Amino acid sequence: MQQRTEPSPAAVLIAVAVLALVLTVAFGPLGFVIGLALFALMFVGTKNRAAPEQIVPMRTRTRIRRLSTAGRVAIIGESNYQDAIAEVARHAAAHTAEEAIQATAVLVPESANRHDQAVRVDLLRGDGSAITAGYLRGDQAADYQPLLLELAERGEVGSCPARIMGGGHRYYGVHLHLGDPRLLLLDHEALGTAPTMPAEQQVPVVGEEAHQHVLHRVVNGRTPVHVIAELRDCRIATGTHVGEHTLEVLLEGELIGQLSYAMGLRYCEMAQEWRTRTGRALCETVITNEGTRGLQAKLLLPK
Repeated sequence: MQQRTEPSPAAVLIAVAVLALVLTVAFGPLGFVIGLALFALMFVGTKNRAAPEQIVPMRTRTRIRRLSTAGRVAIIGESNYQDAIAEVARHAAAHTAEEAIQATAVLVPESANRHDQAVRVDLLRGDGSAITAGYLRGDQAADYQPLLLELAERGEVGSCPARIMGGGHRYYGVHLHLGDPRLLLLDHEALGTAPTMPAEQQVPVVGEEAHQHVLHRVVNGRTPVHVIAELRDCRIATGTHVGEHTLEVLLEGELIGQLSYAMGLRYCEMAQEWRTRTGRALCETVITNEGTRGLQAKLLLPK
């Protein structure tokens, strides 16, 4: 189908000017008046047609990509956005009894090219819209921005949990649960949007030496890598605490080891509560190459 094109405003004005000149020659002063009237009408018409082009289009809906939560990052500039943060806090406070109010943040690179380094932090409202709460510190923005720009090129925006502190007569502050830039994107794509236990400290896995083939397949030659592991109840098969309860650790459904007896005592009940809430006890995990010790897994679990 042939595309219809509209004449440019300049072309229209030139045509009207020529017509006015012809009318002036043909009809004298009356023609000149008619030409001026036509000129004015066409000028107003072209101005009105140009107006919609100046309207800022609505922001394209982007997919939210969950980022690693294995870290804590304070943002800056909250003093400029206290009303916005208070709005999110008031809504969220109705759903939690904790002192730190839980929220969800999205990270938006505010640059037209990779040499600018500003990263804006928005908080999500209950209706899914976002409102600005501050910015990453300059050096942190420089580290995180390359990944965020890559996500933006794919129509995605990075997201992580946020905590709002303060309120009442106090200043609102915000910090993010956000992982190191090296490990920011979760490598286990199949579980990239699944809820995981809070990543607050590293917990070692025991028995990885018997499951190196699974770990090598998962990392596929890249270390360190950041993946999602699942925790399931099991019993210790050997050693002093044989028969006692602990948690086994699975990657992509295959066993890679288990928690020690002491760590099992600490996390068995917590994993069961998480499993009841979400269906599965999932946690972030970092796999590193320890040389002669082989590949080692560290779980990121609550304190």
